[in-house]
Amino acid sequence: MPLLERARSLFSRTFQVRGVSMEPAFMEGASVRIDPFAYASRLPQRRDVVSLRAPSSPDRFELKRIIGLPGDSVSWRGSDVWVNGEPLDEPCARTAPPVPGESTHTLNLGPGEYFVAGDNRLYSQDSRAYGAVRDMEITGKVLAGHTHV
Repeated sequence: MPLLERARSLFSRTFQVRGVSMEPAFMEGASVRIDPFAYASRLPQRRDVVSLRAPSSPDRFELKRIIGLPGDSVSWRGSDVWVNGEPLDEPCARTAPPVPGESTHTLNLGPGEYFVAGDNRLYSQDSRAYGAVRDMEITGKVLAGHTHV
């Protein structure tokens, strides 16, 4: 087994999903493995599911999906999302139609900034509420777990 794979195996951690923000991909109670070294040799990619420190409670970790990358312009109205002016194709997301009269918000991502969201947009606190996530706040990539995506 290569050294990097051995380190990933030794240092990856298993967590139990609490909450419904990542359903249907990760159901409440599912176990997931987090690789803290996943981004040592590459940058996070759109659609990666990552762990990060909760902005409102840094001692708590959250799972979110990366939607926007550094340099992207991400707009949203309710649970509908556009990246660089194009609607985001999200077969895994649970969304609802926007409320009539609801305004559109836009966030332009700078270097090292990511837009993250839960798949269950109706029950997710994410970048729509707390803004961009810095690369240093991402603590790992979800490797395994009970997923439907």
